[in-house]
Amino acid sequence: MRNTAIFILSIILIVIVVFYGACVAFDGDDPPAATTTTTTTSTTTSTTTTTTTTFDPISLGTLPPVENLGSPSLNPASSVSTVGIDEVDFGLTVYRAQQRAGTRFTPVTPVNEVCYRATPNEAPDGITFWVVDGTIERVDIDTTDITTRSGAGIGNTENRIREMFGERIVTTPLPDASGNLLAYVPKDESDKSFRIMFISDGEEIIRFWAGRLPWAEILDGGC
Repeated sequence: MRNTAIFILSIILIVIVVFYGACVAFDGDDPPAATTTTTTTSTTTSTTTTTTTTFDPISLGTLPPVENLGSPSLNPASSVSTVGIDEVDFGLTVYRAQQRAGTRFTPVTPVNEVCYRATPNEAPDGITFWVVDGTIERVDIDTTDITTRSGAGIGNTENRIREMFGERIVTTPLPDASGNLLAYVPKDESDKSFRIMFISDGEEIIRFWAGRLPWAEILDGGC
């Protein structure tokens, strides 16, 4: 009886050992857990950031409400002068400028107390105002719809600009040698702090702006 019990116990131990060994072998045959490596390529993002600065709309901020806006006044018939565009003169507060334009302005760079840019909501595309210390100091034009009062604008040749304004035009090469900067310098003493600036590709005008010094002389950057 005792021998039978020992025999049965031995069989049980052998089964346990064999079963445990099989489990260990099975676990050892499992392949290692797969790992996922995520590579973020920043080339495209970096390129975009370099060429175009995009702001989160929330970070741009908004301008205070404006009363008595009236009807929008900026349109394809609007014209730029040394002192502004239509009734929006340089030196006006941004509040008063919106009233003159008959439309709200939307910031396109973050609003701050020093300088930012804004576009009129109801007006042709391609009009951008520079607001410096709360007043309008410059207007950039990037559309063929808007010209100066004399009809000068994008698409004109350099020679045509010189024909129109004569000795009032001062031409200097751009720093990157991609074209020229043609500066219209008023002869009237009262306008000596104003400029109209034309950028060319070496032959034709590709953009222009008007403003008060020193902001009118800034090529890039600024606000």
